[in-house]
Amino acid sequence: MIKKILVLLTLTLFIHGYSHADDHMTPNSFAVTLKVPEVDVAKVEALLQSHHQFMHDKHSLSGENRLNSYSIVKGYEVVDMTDPSKGLTGNVFYFLSEHYETPMGLQMHGEAGENWKDLSELQAIMYKYQVAVAFPGEVIAKMNR
Repeated sequence: MIKKILVLLTLTLFIHGYSHADDHMTPNSFAVTLKVPEVDVAKVEALLQSHHQFMHDKHSLSGENRLNSYSIVKGYEVVDMTDPSKGLTGNVFYFLSEHYETPMGLQMHGEAGENWKDLSELQAIMYKYQVAVAFPGEVIAKMNR
């Protein structure tokens, strides 16, 4: 419980601090890249599906603080990008990104996450497998349909 409170407090301080930093950054998004060994792919995918359901259930796609974009992209790590005949490493990359209309939307996501049953498990997976993270992040280019 204390760990969850510290994570929420840290998220709130980052967002509050950046959103008031003379408009140098508007933290309304984040992205994380996970590199997962083949042996843990099923476990990670089940957790990401749970996260997707949480996002669907607890986030609005309308209103001032709406979720504008959410995606999980999966890709296999190749041994040599210039020579596909060398095959795959057995690792799988997952790229998770979320973009909110406002910094408050990102903050509200953190608050909603406090009650998500799989939060601590997702945090453990992220700490274990993350290879890159943009948090807080700011969308600098996008295309919408």
